Amino acid sequence: MSRITIRFAKPADAKRFVTDGVVSGPLPAGESWSERIAKWRIEQDAGRRAILVAEDASGLLGMVHLIFSFPPGYTDAEVANGHDIAMIESLRTRGNAPPQVMDQLISDAQLVAKRHRVKIVTLCLPLEHDRAILQAKSWGFTEFRLMPEAKKLVAFFRKSIA
Repeated sequence: MSRITIRFAKPADAKRFVTDGVVSGPLPAGESWSERIAKWRIEQDAGRRAILVAEDASGLLGMVHLIFSFPPGYTDAEVANGHDIAMIESLRTRGNAPPQVMDQLISDAQLVAKRHRVKIVTLCLPLEHDRAILQAKSWGFTEFRLMPEAKKLVAFFRKSIA
């Protein structure tokens, strides 16, 4: 196994997210992965989001987003307030990524959060994803809110990193 590096996303990674198999699957009607990734980059450039990627000699292995504040028109001060609460989002790995990649991405996202003076990190998971919820709890997150969405119930988790 080659050395895994975690770094901030670069513009050249946009196409690699798809070709290396980090992102896939359906999106809302009328939106492509290229468009979604472009939105992520705009948010990162605006300082509202940090995108970390994991890679090794084989290519991109995964990514995680750290949202410091939501784009204009969206707010949830308990989840990401632009000051001391940030949200971990879009934690993804490609199918054949080593199991420790997720742990390393979460750990590095928390380090980035601390450097931005964040004291609490949150994340949101669909309630039916039992394995993901168990994993979040193993990282030290605790549930603090349930919320209905159009077709599912989601659970919000938080963790103090101060």
